[in-house]
Amino acid sequence: MKILITGANGSLGGYLTRYFSQKGHQIVACGRQSESPAELLNYATYIQADINKPMELPAADVCIHTAALSDDKATLAQLLLPNVEGTKNIANATKSAKIFIHISSSSVYLPSEIPLNEDIAGKQNNRLLSPYGMSKWLSEQAIMETSQHEACFILRARGFYGTGDKMILPRLFKLVKNETLQKPGSLEINVSMTHYKNIAHAIELCLHSNQKGINIYNVADQKIYLLIEVLRKFTSKFYKKQLKEKSVPIFVLKMMAWFKIGGITGLLIRAFTQNMVLDTSKIEKELGYKAQTDLDLSLDEIAGWVEKIGGVEVLKQADKELAWKL
Repeated sequence: MKILITGANGSLGGYLTRYFSQKGHQIVACGRQSESPAELLNYATYIQADINKPMELPAADVCIHTAALSDDKATLAQLLLPNVEGTKNIANATKSAKIFIHISSSSVYLPSEIPLNEDIAGKQNNRLLSPYGMSKWLSEQAIMETSQHEACFILRARGFYGTGDKMILPRLFKLVKNETLQKPGSLEINVSMTHYKNIAHAIELCLHSNQKGINIYNVADQKIYLLIEVLRKFTSKFYKKQLKEKSVPIFVLKMMAWFKIGGITGLLIRAFTQNMVLDTSKIEKELGYKAQTDLDLSLDEIAGWVEKIGGVEVLKQADKELAWKL
């Protein structure tokens, strides 16, 4: 297949570019930068595309749309253009493609004590969604209104991680100060996470399914994680010892968020204090999805990558080309 991937300079887009190229597909990688990382050209043809504007794109069998502004400090007004209008622009530019894959987010849900299924989105109080969550919800509505593709898949995942991750891992390691893990509250919450390999597997199932029209699925690792244990596994692996821990009271973090100190936001506090578990039974039943890996199975590989790029301090910088430093 000829597959067009947007956001190819990002962590997920970069992973998918490598994954599907290695599967033998012809990849056209799109990004907003005028030039691609040199490594990308080993896997794909690169074209510059500004999703904020109407555009023309090469014909392809499939479009995988990962490009988005993912910034929990951005306002809804700042997010609407890239995440909603940008999605419309990509859908229109690829309307000849048979299949459209839209990477959405678990942020379209509010936290819950029970696993979240696909039907819950929109039935909760959307006014309580974060600006980012609202923009992703509106991007889904835009797809439903715009898509002319034979089949369209909206995939909602949470906490992407793996080699090339310049979002989650840098954030987690910024919680370490002087070899002490600064815990926001207790972190004793249950969360879903999604390894890049698992979202790639889900996309592959979509490509080979007989589904038509709009299809919405949650995607996550099979395991449900206790967040504090996730941090302990990462930090002990990379620092080669169990770090000391110090709890930061939640009320202090809320004050920091209110006064916009240290990059702390309401969404970040929610992520550290409330359960967010995705119910993946729908995609398992309809497409035969089965998670291919998890944190424990992939930890050595991720640690090897971090060491190769220069260690934790380099990772913390979240360099824009980190996803392609392999």
